[in-house]
Formats: sequence, structure tokens, C-alpha cells
Amino acid sequence: MKTLRFLRLLLPFLPLCLAACSTPYRPAVVVRDSTPFPGVASLVGASGSRPVDLILVHGMCTQAPDWAERSIDRIAGAISEHAPADVALVPGGAIQVVERTRQVGGGTVRFHALVWWPLTAELKRQLAYDNTGTPTDCARDQVCKPKRALLNGMVKDRLLNDCLADVLVYEGDSHETIRDAMVEAVSRIVAANPDGQLAVVAESLGSKMLFDALTSMLESNQPRTQALGQQATRRLALLYMAGNQLPILGLAEQSLFAKAMPAQDALQRFLELRRRQPGPRREGLPQLTVVAFSDPNDLLSYRLLPARYAGPDVAVADVLVSNDTTWLGLVENPVSAHMGYLANPDVGELIVCGFPRLAGCR
Repeated sequence: MKTLRFLRLLLPFLPLCLAACSTPYRPAVVVRDSTPFPGVASLVGASGSRPVDLILVHGMCTQAPDWAERSIDRIAGAISEHAPADVALVPGGAIQVVERTRQVGGGTVRFHALVWWPLTAELKRQLAYDNTGTPTDCARDQVCKPKRALLNGMVKDRLLNDCLADVLVYEGDSHETIRDAMVEAVSRIVAANPDGQLAVVAESLGSKMLFDALTSMLESNQPRTQALGQQATRRLALLYMAGNQLPILGLAEQSLFAKAMPAQDALQRFLELRRRQPGPRREGLPQLTVVAFSDPNDLLSYRLLPARYAGPDVAVADVLVSNDTTWLGLVENPVSAHMGYLANPDVGELIVCGFPRLAGCR
């Protein structure tokens, strides 16, 4: 009865509540001074008979078992609503590579989704005891499950115990192990697919993992690994980052006392090495276009700031998006704000069609 009485009192205010809920950056807003950028459709159109390779790297947090398939479908679906697909799981290596090839508008796109989250799963199980559950009497019961507010429990379980824990694992003693696994996965993709241009869509921590791997390949004392790194670097045309975390992750690699030179983050280090590599300019496109998608309500995301990375060989764009509804101007679901980039239709459209929108792109 009390619940019904509360709902009757709330009903007259419901239209006002709905009116106060919004998605302020849907459609997406390209930040002023960002460089116009092409989409994957432009690469397909410019490649002729050569295939385009698109690498997907998920970010921190345990992913659903079908993450690779769903992510490929979302981007591939934006490129073409009906295309034949051949699916294969590349065996071997610590990181799984889920692959799919699609014929699109007379061209070929080969998708390669890197699934790395199982590498950190065992270590994160140490935090499982802290996951929110049905509250118990912690003064009497053998198992203590403290009572948590709904939103606090969601943030603690998902963003901290699951997601932020991945950052700590990667930046700690396991850094080289995970980086080397990423090097091995990227090397396999490049070696098996030696032709055509390369695009990357990387989420949050996945961006840094990829940049670290490419930098390691370029600096490797193994001739084959270095050659594959150079090949990947020459072919890389489009780089899309969702939920950029480089500013905060870069703090872990700085010293309090090394103030003589500005610190470089993972992307800056890769770009510096990239500029030393030989390779012709691609006609009609900048050598490398970097696009960062950020939801301002994503607690774990930062704008890229083009001035830090842009140059004659690199074009940079910041794009603001809304991955979920902002309720009453107070809060957006923090989990979907961080993990909803590839599910956001605005993000998919910009990845495929670019900005300004490619003529004829759906």
C-alpha cells in the first residue's frame, strides 16, 4: 500500500522528471579545432582490390563471452547490413584473436578482435569476497556481506573490483607478460595479412596496451618482430580510441623528480618512434588519423587534446558522446558510460563514415 501511495504521488511529477533527463552529446559533438577525419568506408573505397584490416581491442573489465562477435557485428553492421561472413578463432597464444571477413561495396574488410581479459581473471578472483551480495549480519554471520547503496555497489563491483583491477595488474609485475602477449597477437595478425591498410578501434586500457605493444615491436632486437612492427606502423591509417585513459595511466610512468623534460605517454612514445620509420604518404589521407571518443560522464575517460599529438604526419580529433541517459542532470550510469562506446550508434557511424560524413554513407 505504501508503494502504491508513493507511485500515485510521484505520477504527476513524472513528465517533469523525463523532461529533465537528457543525452547532452547525442548526436555526438566534434570538439572545436579537431581535424576532420575519414571513416573506415573511406579506406575501403580507396583500397580497390586490397583488403582493409581492422583490429579491435577491448578495454579493462571482464567482457561477455560474445564481446568479439558483438563488437564486430556492430561495426560491420554499420558498414553493411547484409554481407557474407566467415568466422574463425585463431588458436595459440595467450590472447585469443576472433576473426571475421566481410565483403563490403566491392572491397574486403578483415576484422581481428583481440580478447585479453582472461589473462587477468585469475588475479582478480582475489577480490571476489568483496563483491556486493545479499546483506548479512556481519556481527554474527560467518560470511560478512555489508549493506551497500545500489549505485555504490555497482561502482565498487564493476568499476573498481573488475575494471580498475585490470589497470593495476597491467601496470604491475605482469606488465611485460601481458605486453608480450599483445606483441605476439599483433605479430600473428600482421604476418598472416601482409597487404592493405590498417585501422584500429581500441577501448580504454586496450589503447595503451596496443601502443605499448607496437612500441615494443619497433624497439625489438628480434629482426622479425621489428620488421612486423614496422609493417604495422606503415600500414596504420586510422586509430579510434574509446574512453581514453592515457593521461591518468601516464602518471604511473612519471617520477616526482624528473621535471626537466615533459613526460610522454604511450601514444606520444609510439608516434615519436613512428616518425623515424620510412614510409610513403598515403594519397588523399593523412599518414595517421587519431580520433578519441569521450563521454564526459565516463569517470575513467579523458579528452585527448590534439595539441599534444598533432603534427604534419598526424591528425587528431576529440569527439564528445553520450553513452547513456543523464538523469535530472545529476548522474549517468557510470558502468554504461564507460563500457557503452561501441554500443553507441553515434560512435559506430563516425567510425564508419568519418567527419564530415562521407557522401552516400548511411
